[in-house]
Amino acid sequence: MSEPAPHMKRIKVELLEPGDIVLTADAGKTSRLVRLASKGAVSHAMICVQSGSIIDSSDFGVQAHNIQRELYAADDRVQVFRLREPLRAARLDAVLDFARSEIGTRYSKIEAARSVLTDRGPRNRQLFCSRLVARAYAHAGIRLVADADYCTPDELRRSTLLIELEDVTEPVSADEIAAWAARPNPIAEMQESQNAILEAARRLDSTIENFNDLDQLVQTRPEWDDEIARAYRDSGYLELWKTDFRVNPWHYDQDEMEALTTVSTIDDLRDYCIGTIREFHTGGLRYAVNFVHYRGALRAISRQTTAELVALYERLVHNDQRRDTALAWLRHHFPDDAKNNLERIVPHSDQWFSIVDRVEPALGQIARLSIDHMKSLEVCSACGDPAEDYLLVNAAEMMPGVPSLRLCLDCVGLRRAGGEILKPLWDQ
Repeated sequence: MSEPAPHMKRIKVELLEPGDIVLTADAGKTSRLVRLASKGAVSHAMICVQSGSIIDSSDFGVQAHNIQRELYAADDRVQVFRLREPLRAARLDAVLDFARSEIGTRYSKIEAARSVLTDRGPRNRQLFCSRLVARAYAHAGIRLVADADYCTPDELRRSTLLIELEDVTEPVSADEIAAWAARPNPIAEMQESQNAILEAARRLDSTIENFNDLDQLVQTRPEWDDEIARAYRDSGYLELWKTDFRVNPWHYDQDEMEALTTVSTIDDLRDYCIGTIREFHTGGLRYAVNFVHYRGALRAISRQTTAELVALYERLVHNDQRRDTALAWLRHHFPDDAKNNLERIVPHSDQWFSIVDRVEPALGQIARLSIDHMKSLEVCSACGDPAEDYLLVNAAEMMPGVPSLRLCLDCVGLRRAGGEILKPLWDQ
């Protein structure tokens, strides 16, 4: 095993859960000034939105990062906080969806500075790190601080609604640092593409902050549709998905993964596969949500830009097979890990409704009617008869994003006749 690189550490990615808040401080000038002005111990705030993925607001705007690539010096302060009382699925989704929806929003040093002033002036939509985190939680009705618009990272650190996790960092070896440096960085490529698209949009309308604004612009200003569609194409945004297929074919092909499996790699592959199947349904949910969103927008108003995005997210939904590959590999090498770590979302649970309401709202409405009529959760989502739980194996083709179904035998037969592939949920 290689020696740790001097003075370098990172957050233990396996400890992070969606919604966790990461607070840091380093020896740099900016960090010192922030801590001095705020009379605090930390200077930067980030929010975890998925295993290994965090979002923050910095000089470059609101962007996503891979936490495994974020390295800290030995003396840097790195703290992770979590809500004392866990949120129900729908409220957590609201927090995470807000953070993701702000990607691209510009950073405001002036607004950040006003956090330590008494005369704060008018508020705007631009962001800084602690405002992003506080507003994300405020969007779900969680008041972490007194003023979500003007707060400091240290105010988040002192929030009584949060608890601190212990032992959150680990040393990073020199070999690991070199290996990460040599790999392509798809998130950095994504950031460059997103920035190029938003810069093009802001030349048309300077008030554009993020992609929600851009979607609205596409709908309301048809004369700019061709130019915006061209910005998406020229930025490479529509082709970014190809990078991982090229660089990591083993993510998508079990034979490729088996070819990489050796005594020296098996532990790392095991950790990767476990982390992947823990988000078997939720890990790729954003693809299905975006696909459904843009498909509905295209049906309402035909735009070239929207058509390009429908095609992109339809492909991403179909391509999102790395979780199946990880599950198959674990079942071959570590079947107990596969059984104990596979994410199963029980039909009619809070988490199930929080997903279905976003990707197949009619299914959620019908299920609620059946449940209300029969006064029981243990009934068929469609008709209210006694039912069992099933996994929709070909959900990408039939109902993108739907993680499971509760169905009676008659409804199972009808759905199978319509082309759905259904397997008992707990056999998975």
